[in-house]
Amino acid sequence: MLLWLVFLPVIGGFIGWLCNVFLQRNIAATNGQLRWQCLPMMVAFTTILITLILAIILWINAINIEPNSSWNKEVNIDWIPLLGIHFHLVLDGLSLVVITVTLFIVLLVIVNSSKENLSNVGLFYLCISFMTSAIMMLFVITDLFLMFFFWEAVAIPIYFLISLWGRRDLNSQLRFNGANKFLIYTQISSLLMLISIVSLALINWNLTAQWTFDYQILTKTPISTNTEFLLMLGFLAAFIIRIPLVPFHNWFIEAHIESSTSGSIMISGLLLNTATFGLLRFVIPLFPNASLAIMPVISTVAMFTVFYAALLAFNQTDIKKLIAYIHIALMGFVTAIIYSGTVIAFQGVVIQMIAITLAIVGMFMISGLLVECYLTRNINQFIGLKEKVRYLSSFTLFFMLAVLGIPGTANFVGNYMMLLGSYTSYPYYTVLLVIGLLLLSISLIMRMQPIFYGAVDNGEVAKQFISKKDILLLSSVLIVLIFIGLYPKVVLDVSYSTVNQTIQYITAERVGE
Repeated sequence: MLLWLVFLPVIGGFIGWLCNVFLQRNIAATNGQLRWQCLPMMVAFTTILITLILAIILWINAINIEPNSSWNKEVNIDWIPLLGIHFHLVLDGLSLVVITVTLFIVLLVIVNSSKENLSNVGLFYLCISFMTSAIMMLFVITDLFLMFFFWEAVAIPIYFLISLWGRRDLNSQLRFNGANKFLIYTQISSLLMLISIVSLALINWNLTAQWTFDYQILTKTPISTNTEFLLMLGFLAAFIIRIPLVPFHNWFIEAHIESSTSGSIMISGLLLNTATFGLLRFVIPLFPNASLAIMPVISTVAMFTVFYAALLAFNQTDIKKLIAYIHIALMGFVTAIIYSGTVIAFQGVVIQMIAITLAIVGMFMISGLLVECYLTRNINQFIGLKEKVRYLSSFTLFFMLAVLGIPGTANFVGNYMMLLGSYTSYPYYTVLLVIGLLLLSISLIMRMQPIFYGAVDNGEVAKQFISKKDILLLSSVLIVLIFIGLYPKVVLDVSYSTVNQTIQYITAERVGE
């Protein structure tokens, strides 16, 4: 079942793409082409839905075991035995959580993209499906060589989503646009991570005379303190850029400006979680001593990211840039908490990964609807929303409050657990983070609150309605946020054993000191 879980999306994407190519070549009539051009979307939606059902079935199985027991599904196949490279997949509670959220978001993207004017729909849904499978592989792969392979593979569909189906302003035809910046940042940082991976495997080979890239084995490889620190920097460079922390955030802003709504949802909803997951899965277990050593530096950079992005959000008039800076600040907050190293904080990080992702996805869907209604991304033009577009103001207010972490949402649970876990170890640092969150809240409220009111010329503006499809999409995200906010146990129980195991690496190093 695990192999079907990770490969079914890309299989569906290829089938949809081949069907689209066949129909384009064999159906000459325009009406026939219009009738069948939705086939790739239907194939992609069906395969993702089936995959999501498989994930939910696995989730039910994981919930039924004892809370403190470890649950996993494993596949281990030799791929290149000479180098000790195995197709080794391990699905545990943490990876199951992020995979389920990923599939849910991809369903939203597919439905939302049906109203966009897309060229070459077969290739578009192939990119969506390919990226989905590649990201799910990152969540379950334990072989570092294949982890690097899929880390690079994720960049390919993102590049095409921005460059082929993005929205460009008249002044955005720059030498280094969003797609190129993303590719350059990713390639440089990934090269550093590859050097660290190969170096770690070589060190293990010198000690054991056996080649292996399995991180579960490499975590037991004894290495000197200085070497461990240098190897960790290679991994950290790749993850920090993709999170993204300041000053490596520029590609993120450019990518959102040039992306369509669906592209922005894929970037914020799927791509960034791979980096935070990588910190939990690879960096801390492989380099626990170096992680403790660099904690003050990363914590300072993460805190600076929170304040910097919150302050820049004050001056944004572009709705997509505003949401992007809000997301950067929230990811800085999560990164800062990751290095606090307590079980409660890590459990809060898992909840917050889901909550931030869904809230930001909801905000980007709102931004797309606002652009459709007002024909601009300029926030200053979004006036009289309550009178102009029915229901949209209510959804906008909810997702604003969800981002701010009001009680009753998953964001509140995540924030509370993260701050509680961090405060027990670093109280002054946690207080500064709270101040940063308050600054972020003020900036979001000050920029978004005026759109609900303002004078509307009734002679020019007639009341508009968002479609039932949009209401369904926004309502589904809203329901999930509220459900996890009221019943977080369904996530905490599944992810506890994996989170606790990660904490043990840091705890062992602290005791050793």
